[in-house]
Amino acid sequence: MIAFVRFNTPDYLVLLVLIPLLILMSFRSLAGLGPIRRIVAIVARCLVLATMVLALADAQRVKTNDNLSVVFAVDRSSSVPSDLQQKAFELIERAAGSAHKNDRIGVVAFDGRGAIEQLPAPTMKIDRIADPLAPDQTDLASALRLGLAMFTGDTARRLVVLSDGNENVGEALEEAKQFSSSGIPIDIVPLVYEHGAEVIFEQLRVPPTAATEETVNLRMVLRSTSPRPVSGQIKLRQNGQPVPLPPELSRVTLNPGPSAFTFPRQLHSSGVHRFEAVFEPDDPSIDAIASNNVGRAFTIVAGQGNILIVTTDANAASSQLLKDALESEKLICELMLVGDQPLSSEFLLGYSLVILDNVPANFVPEQEQQALSVYVREMGGGLMMLGGDESFGAGGWMGSPVEEVMPVSFDIKGKKQIPQGALVLVMHACEIPQGNYIGERVAIAAVKTLSSRDYVGVLAYDWHGVDQQNWTVPFQMVGDKSRIIGSIKSMSMGDLPDLHALMKQGADALAGLSSAGARHMIVISDFDPMFDTSPMGSGTTLLKKMRDNNISCTTISIGWGGHMIDTRKANAIAQGAAKGGKHYPVKDFSKLPQIFIKEARIVQRSLIQDVPPFEPKLVSLLSPAVAGLAGQQLPRLTGYVIATAKPLADVALVRTTEDRDNDPILATWQAGLGRTVAFTSGMWPRWGVEWSAWPRFSNVFAQLARWASRQSEAAAFDVSTSIQGSKARVRIDALDKNAATIENMNIQGTLIAPDNSVSTLRLSQTGPGRYEGEFTAHQAGSYVINMLYQMGQGDNIATGTLQTGVSVAYSPEYRELAANLSLLDELRQRTNGRNIDPSRPATVFDRAGLAKAESRMSIWEDLVRLALLLFLLDVAVRRIAINPLELARKARRLLSELAGGRQRGETSAAVLTTLKGTRERVREDISTVKRPEAGTPPSRDARYEAPTPDRKATEDLSKALGGASETDQPVVARPTRKPAPTSEKSYTSRLLEAKKRARQKREDEDK
Repeated sequence: MIAFVRFNTPDYLVLLVLIPLLILMSFRSLAGLGPIRRIVAIVARCLVLATMVLALADAQRVKTNDNLSVVFAVDRSSSVPSDLQQKAFELIERAAGSAHKNDRIGVVAFDGRGAIEQLPAPTMKIDRIADPLAPDQTDLASALRLGLAMFTGDTARRLVVLSDGNENVGEALEEAKQFSSSGIPIDIVPLVYEHGAEVIFEQLRVPPTAATEETVNLRMVLRSTSPRPVSGQIKLRQNGQPVPLPPELSRVTLNPGPSAFTFPRQLHSSGVHRFEAVFEPDDPSIDAIASNNVGRAFTIVAGQGNILIVTTDANAASSQLLKDALESEKLICELMLVGDQPLSSEFLLGYSLVILDNVPANFVPEQEQQALSVYVREMGGGLMMLGGDESFGAGGWMGSPVEEVMPVSFDIKGKKQIPQGALVLVMHACEIPQGNYIGERVAIAAVKTLSSRDYVGVLAYDWHGVDQQNWTVPFQMVGDKSRIIGSIKSMSMGDLPDLHALMKQGADALAGLSSAGARHMIVISDFDPMFDTSPMGSGTTLLKKMRDNNISCTTISIGWGGHMIDTRKANAIAQGAAKGGKHYPVKDFSKLPQIFIKEARIVQRSLIQDVPPFEPKLVSLLSPAVAGLAGQQLPRLTGYVIATAKPLADVALVRTTEDRDNDPILATWQAGLGRTVAFTSGMWPRWGVEWSAWPRFSNVFAQLARWASRQSEAAAFDVSTSIQGSKARVRIDALDKNAATIENMNIQGTLIAPDNSVSTLRLSQTGPGRYEGEFTAHQAGSYVINMLYQMGQGDNIATGTLQTGVSVAYSPEYRELAANLSLLDELRQRTNGRNIDPSRPATVFDRAGLAKAESRMSIWEDLVRLALLLFLLDVAVRRIAINPLELARKARRLLSELAGGRQRGETSAAVLTTLKGTRERVREDISTVKRPEAGTPPSRDARYEAPTPDRKATEDLSKALGGASETDQPVVARPTRKPAPTSEKSYTSRLLEAKKRARQKREDEDK
């Protein structure tokens, strides 16, 4: 290769062997040219071929430089003590101070997820590492991927890992292969620690399934790393309630190493039984990490499915009426206020049906909404939603995971007569950690609660320009929410200097929409921007305009702990606008989406229909959920929430409106493995007084509950689970009623992780009647497994479901008691990295052993242009004959003419004057020639002879034109050969004959 040229496709260079052949062929084809022209043409042809070959090979110009980019990957997971994390950042700051002028510094922080803290820049621009995103896990591999992606090709590259090396997600050694192949070394700064004395609750084991009144054994395994015995007590709770332990278990002494304890417990009721055991040492100083002193497990007791009714304080009386009605039909019900227990997958596993009775969406966190959806789709559970003033779309459930599984859509696209709502969001959350991400989440949550017919606008300060006047989402009808959500995801909130300016834009837009039934504004900020609330201030004038136009405003103050929050200003704005808004001082950012959902519900008040009493119309007689209602006179209702039936839903009861639309009152359908029911009315003391007094009220709802409830298992197998480290295993021993093993079963499992993510778990047969499956359990929490099995063949095929699971009591981070130096050293060795001495951070920017960076620029376009010019030169040399001597002579003449331009002008003027004088004399001479007298015709035989001009005048004219006179010596040209005449007669004889014929013709005419 050429020193400063590289080729992207060098295989084309083999075409250069055609140059000698081209030279040989050109010597023959160009033999008619002179030697110089031939050589020039051949050289041009060879250069044309060479440049085209280089262009095909994608020739690239290479430049090298000595600049260096260093990316630091710092571990912020829970396994690294906080003081070591701070020391790691201080080391980065000291190392950055020794960087050269053109070097670049980048920072990646990682725990369970990697995050870019600073893109490569000449100086450090951050003063701390942001708060952890997922501290209960360590994904070093993600940090390596991010670091590699941050590098550019115009500098040398180095990555420095500051970590304890205890990864529990991903494979860092696999990512190291990319660094090795790219020639990028990974240097390490081990964050070394060791917990000498520690007590770890290794596991709490309980059979995953049991029968009612069965006694199960709880097995507790604890491990002590202390060199001396550790005394303490064990506390046990079942379903949140304390369980008394015998003295030999309540007070225990742990010797070094593992210790096991067993406690029998009888299970009296069906459902899920959750156990939690905690060890509390008498001397806390010998136990550095308290988080790993807990063990959790749960078991599922088969029996009649329980029904869970979830309600609110305001609706408790109505829910109690429903509970009493169901229990009168021998169903087991439990009434729970929303928020008393998290609606996790593990918790929901103990119920066959969940009823949401007039519960607003903002009372149920997003993760629990997702758990309800998974409970239906993947676990086969039943879900029923009852209407009310805080349910369905009016309760903010629009766009939620729960709406996805319900038989009705909470949007009302076809209801043109329903008043529209309008919402404007003013976003200023950039000064809190992950502010833009949090702002994006809450804005999307608010938009999802709106109907497609409502209006929405999103304002965020944009310092780049005002083409859209700070409208991230211009004020418009919602329509397609995906388009608006896409705009919100690209939102970048700047540090807002003037809150009044943005609020005024939003207020003007809301005031201009006179058709809106509800107009609302939500402002999220630290309320540091200007907003004059003095009596004569601009802010006071704006708030008056909002009151006059019935525009309410809710303020959400954020940023606590970072700087002062002006809560006085936030309160003044909320109270100064129209009634309906309030101020939320938020310190827990996880609650922001629920607040936005609650406030966005204000524009959905029109969905609530308080109407004169009407009798629901039965339109479906085939639904098993309403069997037996045909011909029955149904009681009247006085209210419901408007919704739209989905295309495949089975709608049994409707209300026919004045515009002849059928609003669904009762709809059902199958969603995944489970079933759902939507009853858009409810609030029995208000909307359903006649229904709750109807004798068949309990029968109808018990029938709906039985239809929607999850079916009990068709068979009971011996199911066991275990967990070792981060690996969990589930095992099924299948025996029939005759104790014979069941072979060749097909078992498909669905694994639901603590974050409600769903994955497939396949169980394979590993022995006679034994089926096993394994999965990775990185997260702390409960893993629920729902299994569908099929056994038998032909007409004897039997199917059923099984539920089981395992619990991970605490993060794997708390199992590690020392740094994993071997992993870090392996990373260093595989990439030829170094072990950085913390006392010498400047060595990070040492260039020793690093190849200089190369930057490449393709030059094929320049080569094509050069080939075109050379081709034109080749054509010109072959087609244009140039005599060098004649060319030199003409050049000299041109130079002399340019030098004597004035003399040529004078000579030309003299010649023209001479020509004009000669022309006048010739005219005078011609005019003196005698003309024949008038009336005397010339003789026919007379010949015309032109007058002979004066000889002197003729000579003057000839000389003026540059000719010769009679006295000049004639120049005799060399005679040339003329071709022989093609006819026998000469030219003269033919001319004479023509004259005779003409004379004879005149004589004939005279006769």
